Amino acid sequence: MGGSQGHTNEHQYLTFYVQDEQLGIGILSIKEIIEFAVITKVPQMNRYLLGITNVRGNVIPVVDLSDRLGLGVSDVMRRTCIVIVEIKEDEEVFEIGLLIDAVNQVYDIYPTDTEETPNFGSRIRKDFIKFMGKIENQFIAILSIERLLSIRELAHLSQHRF
Repeated sequence: MGGSQGHTNEHQYLTFYVQDEQLGIGILSIKEIIEFAVITKVPQMNRYLLGITNVRGNVIPVVDLSDRLGLGVSDVMRRTCIVIVEIKEDEEVFEIGLLIDAVNQVYDIYPTDTEETPNFGSRIRKDFIKFMGKIENQFIAILSIERLLSIRELAHLSQHRF
């Protein structure tokens, strides 16, 4: 990891697996990573919205990231976990859980190691990808959390009580 450039969190990205795809998100938007927990289903939500879970008394909406990306519904396995991310919209901060297959590791990706998203070759919608990051001679999609998730829909979910 790293290089000769200055080391700051803004260049760090958590990589993880969803349906055998290695993906990443900026660590500045990650609050924590938790083990898979019980998820309470909420009726009449989009299929990719699994429901809500309780994290230390906070109601957190949980999204099946694989399903949201169009890669199919996730199977819960031994390494399945939930990445809690924070999304800001209009002065409000929302916490959302992303169900993923397995965490990989944190990498430093600097602007010199990025490329624009190509118009071909990805199973993921181009507008969900912020950029392609070069890691160990391969490119992985760094996701745009803000484009992936509908804040209005998820805010409605987090108002539910256990």
